[in-house]
Amino acid sequence: MAAREGVNLGDPGEVVGLLARAAAANLECALRRGSGVYLPPQGRVVMTGDLHDHAVNFRRLVRLAALADNPGHHLILHEVIHGGHLVNGRDLSARMLFRAAELKLRYPGQVHLLASNHELAQVRGEEILKGGASVIKGFDAGLEFMFGDAAQAVRQAIAGYVRSLPLAVVCPRGILCSHSLPSMHYLETFDATILDRVPNDRDLAPGGPAYQMVWGRTHREELAQRLGQTWGVKQFVLGHQPAEMGYEVEGDSMLVIASDHEHGVALPIDLARGYDRESLVDALIPLAAVSI
Repeated sequence: MAAREGVNLGDPGEVVGLLARAAAANLECALRRGSGVYLPPQGRVVMTGDLHDHAVNFRRLVRLAALADNPGHHLILHEVIHGGHLVNGRDLSARMLFRAAELKLRYPGQVHLLASNHELAQVRGEEILKGGASVIKGFDAGLEFMFGDAAQAVRQAIAGYVRSLPLAVVCPRGILCSHSLPSMHYLETFDATILDRVPNDRDLAPGGPAYQMVWGRTHREELAQRLGQTWGVKQFVLGHQPAEMGYEVEGDSMLVIASDHEHGVALPIDLARGYDRESLVDALIPLAAVSI
């Protein structure tokens, strides 16, 4: 792997250091409170859906975000690993995780990486199948191929990095971006105060509120309204669920977007204005239209 920003991504010691610094940057971000990142009332943010090691769309997103042009520009990324492109049974998507961590260090107050179920499952060793193959085993095989005897040290550094990720980015005009929301059957028991603290191991384990938040599917408007009242949110932008044409709508206040295929989209938001679901859909940009 080529060096980026002075880090040799083929050197396990440098990768471990990179991930440790990125984890610290996640936790020490000036905009972070608990497990939420709270954006300022001016500027622009590019929201995304699952990326799943789509290298071309990653470059398009970085181009669209134009982070170097303005310190008020922000980019949200999540679920960057497990693309399903195996090389002799090996998943090499750890490289995308490292590139995202490098981007965080390059723009620590502008790049915001969210917790997601695939990264958490990889750390916890919980099985996920794609096309009948274990993405967890494929990822581990990729680490062993890239780093040999040092793979375990890199694996531990990845675990620390994943545990540092926030659960949500909140915009000042009532828009929240998260990987997902808890499923409906947790509506009465979900601990919404999880945004007020950094998740601990219990929060990230099955049954914990952070775990529930990244794994939930098929939401109803009742859930969005209840959480919206608690968190002061009017609209939710989510990933996690399939969106073959780039986006799907759920209820009146939830928009699901995907950024991991040829129909993938991004959502640029002006932080100074408000949006309803229709205006959010109107603001979507097909990533295929972004030149690189």
